[in-house]
Amino acid sequence: MSLTNVLPEGTKVTVSTTLPGSSKKHLLSPSSSGGENPPWSSTAPSSLQLSFPTPVAATHVAFTFQGGFVGTSVGVWVAEEKDAEKEGVIRLGLELGGKIYPEDRNKRQIFEIPFPPSGALPSELEIEGAAGDNPSGLPLLKELKFEFDKSSDQYGRITLYSVEILGSSSA
Repeated sequence: MSLTNVLPEGTKVTVSTTLPGSSKKHLLSPSSSGGENPPWSSTAPSSLQLSFPTPVAATHVAFTFQGGFVGTSVGVWVAEEKDAEKEGVIRLGLELGGKIYPEDRNKRQIFEIPFPPSGALPSELEIEGAAGDNPSGLPLLKELKFEFDKSSDQYGRITLYSVEILGSSSA
């Protein structure tokens, strides 16, 4: 089993702020970490939100920062696709899944996506994962939001070259 980028074409990127000379345009391009495209730069606190045109079964996220300008504390907010047939399911939209802590380095860093507690019993999760359009049993994501609370830079600057949303594939 290996991780591959499962980011669907047409994913909408929304950012809280952008510093002059930077761009969010190339954040989702696989080749954007090569340095030929301008990175997204901002100051902490700031946020980056991905809205998917179709739900994705993802387990990990990968960031490539500029060393020295790393978001060292990142809140991960998750919006899951809920089963439309279930009555009584409250759709809360984005829920805080947890935090991740990237290191101050310019290499690609992979993190497991922290999911919010579902409130479902383990036996219910097994039943849900056994049927439907999602044979993997993984939560289907509609949106992910990353809140960069702190930076390794003394002035709070963050420079991000790429974001990848990763899921499992049989290899």
